[in-house]
Amino acid sequence: MSRSADPYPPSLQRRLLAEWLGLTLALSLLVAAISIWSQSPVLRDINQQAYDLSMQLTPRPAADRDIVVITIDDASIEALGYWPWRRATHAALLPRLRLARAVVLDLILADPRPAYPQDDQLLAAAMAVHGRVVLPEVLDPEGRHVIHPLPALASAAAAVGRIDAQPGPDGRLRAIQLWRTTGQGVRLPHLSVALARVAGLDAATQPAADTSSYLQFIDPARTFVHYPYAAVLRGEIPESAFENRIVLIGAWASGLGDQLPTAMGRGLTTGVEILADSIQNLKQSLWIRIASPWVTIPVSLCVLLLVCLGLRKLSPRYGLAGALAALLGFLAADAWLLAQGGLWIPPAGLLLAIALAYPLWTWRLQEASLQHIDQELERLQIHPRQNPQQAAQWVGPNTLPERAARLHQAVSRLKAAARDQQDTLGFISHDMRSPQNAILAAIELRREAPDRWTESGTLSHIEAQAHATLHLVDNFVQLARAESAPLQKHACLLDDLVQDCCDRRWSQAAQRRITLTFQPSGHDNIVDIDIELMRRAIGNLLDNAIQYSFEGGEIRCSIDRDDSACSIHIQDAGPGIGPEQIPHLFTRFWRSAGDGKKPAGNGLGLAFVQTVAQRHGGQARCVSEPGRGSRFSIDLPNTD
Repeated sequence: MSRSADPYPPSLQRRLLAEWLGLTLALSLLVAAISIWSQSPVLRDINQQAYDLSMQLTPRPAADRDIVVITIDDASIEALGYWPWRRATHAALLPRLRLARAVVLDLILADPRPAYPQDDQLLAAAMAVHGRVVLPEVLDPEGRHVIHPLPALASAAAAVGRIDAQPGPDGRLRAIQLWRTTGQGVRLPHLSVALARVAGLDAATQPAADTSSYLQFIDPARTFVHYPYAAVLRGEIPESAFENRIVLIGAWASGLGDQLPTAMGRGLTTGVEILADSIQNLKQSLWIRIASPWVTIPVSLCVLLLVCLGLRKLSPRYGLAGALAALLGFLAADAWLLAQGGLWIPPAGLLLAIALAYPLWTWRLQEASLQHIDQELERLQIHPRQNPQQAAQWVGPNTLPERAARLHQAVSRLKAAARDQQDTLGFISHDMRSPQNAILAAIELRREAPDRWTESGTLSHIEAQAHATLHLVDNFVQLARAESAPLQKHACLLDDLVQDCCDRRWSQAAQRRITLTFQPSGHDNIVDIDIELMRRAIGNLLDNAIQYSFEGGEIRCSIDRDDSACSIHIQDAGPGIGPEQIPHLFTRFWRSAGDGKKPAGNGLGLAFVQTVAQRHGGQARCVSEPGRGSRFSIDLPNTD
C-alpha cells in the first residue's frame, strides 16, 4: 500500500521534502485566502451547492405541533369564490381563532376596498377584539420604501413585521434577516420576530445586527398541521384545535402568493410555509450558524495536512483514494455537524485545495523523479538522442517518451553489464586460472620426478604459461579501456595506418609462408579516430587472419569508400566460418572452432574490434563461407 522506507537517494528525498513543504504551505495560504475572501461568484456557488447538499442529505427536524397553518387553497377558493375575498370574510374567521396564542394574517392589506368600505372597519374591529393578530408590511430590497397596512388595520394589530425575502444569487432562499434598517434609520423586525413578541416567545425578540440568519428547514414528511380556510370558516374544525397555538393564515393555492425555491431543492415553497419555518427556528433556536474564518481555517488546514501527508507517504493510487476519502469524510462530518449542532463550515477553500493538491504533488513528484533519472542517465552517459530522424519521433529530449527510451537503454546496458560480469567471472575462474594451475602442476611434477622434468624444460613451461597469462590480462585491460576510456581522436590517413599494421606483421606472416598484401584505394581516406585504438583493432584482425589462414595462403587488405563511410577489409585464406557462428563472433569471451578442433584464443580480440568500431560510430562485420575464407571489415563514418 505504502512506499517502502527510504525509496529514494538522500538528495532526492531532500528535494521531495522541500517540494512537499512548499506545496503544503501554498495550499494552506490558498485555504486561508478563500476562507477570508469567499464572496467571489465561483467560491460562493461552491459553498451554496455544498450547503444545499448537506441540508438535503441530513435528517430535518419535525414540525412543531403548536404551529398551525390555515391555507387559502384551491378548495377554499372554489367554495368561497374568486380571490381576493372580502375583508369581512377574514373578520368572520378571527372569532373561530379566539383561543389561539397568536394569529398572523399573512396578507398585504395596504389598499382600501372602495366597493366595500365597511369591510376594513369590520376587520379592524375583529382584530381588536382578538387582540393577538399580527400583520405584515413590505420593505423594498433597497430599504428605502415601506408598504404599510392600512392605518385602521395597523392600529388594530398587535404588531406589524416585515415579510421581505432575500434569496441568494441563484434564486434560492437560505436565510432571512430578523432585523433590517431602512434608509431613514428605522429598524424593522421580521414578521416572525413581531409574532414572537405577541406570542410571548423570548427567543430573538431583542434587536440584533442586520445579518442573515440561516434557516433550519423542517422535514417535508413531518410538516406543519394544515387546515383549509373554508373548513375553518364553516366551523368544521373545532376551536380547540387552535388553543394556545400559533396560527398562520396564508396563500397556498397555485399561482396565489409568493413561492420561492429553497435550500431543500424540492420545488417551490410558499411564503406562509417559510414563515412557519422561521417561527419554529425562533422558538427552538434552530438557526444554522456559519463558521467564521477563525474556525474554518484551522479545521480546513488540519484536513489538508492529513491529505498532504497521505500524498507524501502513500503511492499515487492510494494517495488519490486517501484524498477523496478525506474530502468525503469532511463533507459528511460537516453535514452531520449542521444537522446535529447547527454549525456549518464552508468547504470551498478545502475543496479547491484538495482538488489542486493531487495533480500538483503528482507533477512535482514526477518532475523531481524525472530530473533525478536524467542525472543518473547522465552519469551512465546515456544522452538525449541527437539523430534528426530520431528527434522527429519525439517532441524533445525532456519528453516522457524520450526519457522512457533512455531509461530502457540504461536498463539494457545494466543487463548487459550483468551478463559481462558473469562472463568475466567465468573468464577469471577458467581462462586466467588455467595457466596458473599449469605452472603449479609443472612445479609439482619437477619435485616428484626430477629425472623426467629437467630444470630448463620446467622453466620453459612456466615461462610460456606466464606469457599466456600476461597476454590474457593485456587483452582484458585493453578491452576495458576501449569500452570506457575517453577517445583521443586525431585526423588520420587510413591508408597509411593499414599499411603500417601490415608492415609490422610481415615477418610473422612470412614464418608461415603467407603473403600479406595491401591494395591502396587511391583516395585520401582521412578519418577522425583514436589512432592507437584503431591500430590495435586492425592488428587483431591481421593476427587472426595469420593464425587461421593456411600456410602458403594470401591475406588481402583493402579500403573502399562511399558517401557515408570508409571500410577496411581483411580477407584471409582460412577454412571459413559457418553461418550459425557469425552472429556470435564479436561477443565477449566467445570463441570459434572453425576446423573442428579445440577453440583457440580467449574470445576478447574480436570483441575489442567491435567495441573500437562502435566507439567511433561504426561497426565491425564478417562475411564468410566454409572453405572459402573469411572477410572481416571495419566501417567508419567519413570525416567532413
